[in-house]
Amino acid sequence: MKKKSRRSSIRDEPRPRQGLLRTREFLMKDLYTFDATPQDAAKTYNKARTAYKSFFDELRIPYLVVKADSGAIGGDLSHEYHFPTTSGEDTILSCNSCSYAVNEELATKPGSAGMERSTVDLASYKSWFGLSKDRSLLIEAILPQGTASGKVLPPQQEAPELNPYLLKTLYPELDLGIEDPVGTFVGHWTKHQSSSESQATQSPLIPKLSRIYDYRVPQHSINIGSFGGDQNDLAKRVYEIVGNNTTMSELSQDLSRFQPGDKCPDCGNYSIEVQQAIELGHTFYLGDRYSKSMNASFIRPPSQPTGSNAAVSRKQSQSLPAKKDQAYFQMGCHGIGISRMIAAVADSLATKQGLQWPRVMAPFEAAILATEENIGAAQEVWDLLAKPADGWHALDAVLDDRKDKGLGWKLKDADLIGFPIVIVLGSQFSQQGVCEVSIPRLGIRLEKVAIGDLRDFVGANLDQI
Repeated sequence: MKKKSRRSSIRDEPRPRQGLLRTREFLMKDLYTFDATPQDAAKTYNKARTAYKSFFDELRIPYLVVKADSGAIGGDLSHEYHFPTTSGEDTILSCNSCSYAVNEELATKPGSAGMERSTVDLASYKSWFGLSKDRSLLIEAILPQGTASGKVLPPQQEAPELNPYLLKTLYPELDLGIEDPVGTFVGHWTKHQSSSESQATQSPLIPKLSRIYDYRVPQHSINIGSFGGDQNDLAKRVYEIVGNNTTMSELSQDLSRFQPGDKCPDCGNYSIEVQQAIELGHTFYLGDRYSKSMNASFIRPPSQPTGSNAAVSRKQSQSLPAKKDQAYFQMGCHGIGISRMIAAVADSLATKQGLQWPRVMAPFEAAILATEENIGAAQEVWDLLAKPADGWHALDAVLDDRKDKGLGWKLKDADLIGFPIVIVLGSQFSQQGVCEVSIPRLGIRLEKVAIGDLRDFVGANLDQI
């Protein structure tokens, strides 16, 4: 069973940002699936993935399909569909030597655990802080900032940046949504201790500090003071709160994020590419996580016997307890952010001149512009392209026949709107009988094309945009 839905959704977004990319209200296209067995559910999931691939292929835009963390929705399997862009909030890792592609949230560096601790003398450190959901555990991850000579640690050109998702794996209770972990920890326990003293109550939770060191921090530096050796007032207050409840992890691990050129976890080549991207769609295989909690079940039909035993078998099946053949639905959910996809494409493909819509998203596939004296000929060009003929599928074209605007004005409007193809009947048409065709996404600008060759020229380039 499949249930389709297209609706406006509301996100509790405290800080709407990035224009239309991250709004509180957005349009979603959803598909919910219900199957009888995990095998059937897997087939349905793969069909949904195939449909999504076909959909994004039709857009003629670059996209990435990556394995993803199911997050709060849960489930056993999920894939994200991303549009690479520098304004994206997700970090995607892919390999140039194999098919490896994954959201950074799921990536683990090969051999990152149990690495031999460095012996390089370090001059400085930097600390990254996190806080548990119950506010009882403050986590400090310490990474090197430079060598004693002041040079950056080789072979990297910058000090390593901590991978918060790895910390989440090591500390499942970590809350990555807190902007000021140390301040929140101090504020929470200062208020709690004041309340406990006045009410004579004792919390079952104990404030603790846990420190973990990147493998590049040498053994003789392991006992450095917390906060990278910084003894400011906030650090002193943390020590006062935790007392002797400070632990140091014995793990020797690479705590840094992936960098371009790092080793691929799948093929082992040093060919990792790191890209920022915007998530446009997501597919989830949920299993029975939600159907169990909602008691969404069905009665499996009995096997269908043949021959003389059929009637007896049906009679016996009617007398069986219902629960004997009861099973929970195997669910899946799949969604595409329609309004977000439009905003992402507009944001990423736009130029200084205007938008550059893919053919399937553009208001019209082509715009025909003409000077006042060529309006009549422009109508004939429109008829040539917009009406079906043998071997020619009608083009969705618009004719700009405004008489109060000059050709220059019309060209600027066409660039601003972002028509995939712009056909101009200007001075070249008056003098030589040729059109000037622009296809911005392919880098074609005012190329001269004779009327007799126009269909062939447009048709040859149409599938690329």
